[in-house]
Amino acid sequence: MIAHLENLDMFYEIRGSGKPVYLLHGLALDHSIWLEMAEYYADQAQFIIPDLRGHGHTPLGNADGSIEQFARDALQLADHLGHEQFILAGHSMGGYIALALAETQPERLAGLVLVTSNARADTPEKRESRLEEVSRVMVEGMQNIGKTLIQRMMPEGEFIQPDEHMCDVVLNSPSAGFSNVQTAIANRPNRLDVVRTLTCPVLAIAGGKDQLMPVEIALEAAEHARQGRKVCLPGVGHLPMLEVPFTLGALLVSM
Repeated sequence: MIAHLENLDMFYEIRGSGKPVYLLHGLALDHSIWLEMAEYYADQAQFIIPDLRGHGHTPLGNADGSIEQFARDALQLADHLGHEQFILAGHSMGGYIALALAETQPERLAGLVLVTSNARADTPEKRESRLEEVSRVMVEGMQNIGKTLIQRMMPEGEFIQPDEHMCDVVLNSPSAGFSNVQTAIANRPNRLDVVRTLTCPVLAIAGGKDQLMPVEIALEAAEHARQGRKVCLPGVGHLPMLEVPFTLGALLVSM
């Protein structure tokens, strides 16, 4: 389905009925990473699963290189669908977007879930590394950077064959979309103070073998929340929705 938003035609899918749960994917991915989980739990919630700006079937549009623009897109989708309040779950980059939305519209959230994500800004070193990737991908395309990203999303020390469809999504991710969102991620602020002010439940989920997001960083937001809960999934890497979809889904519908 296509939502005609302000200056953007956003692709999204819906699975199930009941309380609305928005699922925001991570960098260089798309809505499809959530589908198995959403279909299994479709009798317990209504999952709204968009392709974010510059990913999947949603064009980049007039992008401004900010996380806040992605948050405005997500909020406009909720308005389009008539959801005054909803649970918002973000994976990795999607978590940064969820936090930006929570900063400006906290009353809209019935719950916030950060999946292998965090509320901190990048360190100067990490920010520099992201911006170097922006320069590289515009020259080289996604193949080399994409292959490295796929390897790092796998559980540390485990020889697991990556999901074939997920690999195709990453390797075929548009360079311009990747560059826009890496710039946005690199420039995002620390939002731990936002978490401290939220009155809704906050669930932080870490992968015990995540190479991209250390466990203590992934769980930190829940420690600062008024109603925080933290869960570490043993043996899981950066993609719990693909590695342990039924476990992750059970956590989401319990919100």
